[in-house]
Amino acid sequence: MKDQYHILLVDDDTFIRKVLRQTLKEDFIITTQANGMEAMAWLEQGNEPNLIITDLQMPHLDGQELIRLLRSSSLLRQIPIMVLSVHDDSQTRIRCLELGADDFITKPFNPLEVRAKINAILRRVNSHYSF
Repeated sequence: MKDQYHILLVDDDTFIRKVLRQTLKEDFIITTQANGMEAMAWLEQGNEPNLIITDLQMPHLDGQELIRLLRSSSLLRQIPIMVLSVHDDSQTRIRCLELGADDFITKPFNPLEVRAKINAILRRVNSHYSF
C-alpha cells in the first residue's frame, strides 16, 4: 500500500465536507474541521497535513485569517493552501493569492477538478524536494 497524502478540509458547510470526503477518500487521508479556529487547534496539536483546503466565510476564524496565520507560522507556512469559496470576484481571488493561497476554486465546483488541482499542487511541491 502506498503512502497517502493527508488533506485538511476546513469548511462550515457539512454538505461540502461530505462531497469532498467522498470524492477524495480513495486517494487521500481526509481530516475535516468546521472553521479556522478548529483547524488551528488541530494543527497546533502537531498534526501536519500535506495540503489545506479552506472556505472563506466561516464562523470564529474565517479563511483569509486562517491563511494569514498559517503563512506567519514558521512551522506551518510551507503547507499548500487551496481556497474554495462562493466569492467569485477577482478582488477576493487576488487577495487570497496575495495572502499566500496556492489556488482558488469558486463554488459550486466539480469535485473531480478539486482532486486534479490537489494532485497538481502536490506534484509541484514534491518536485521541489526531489533534487
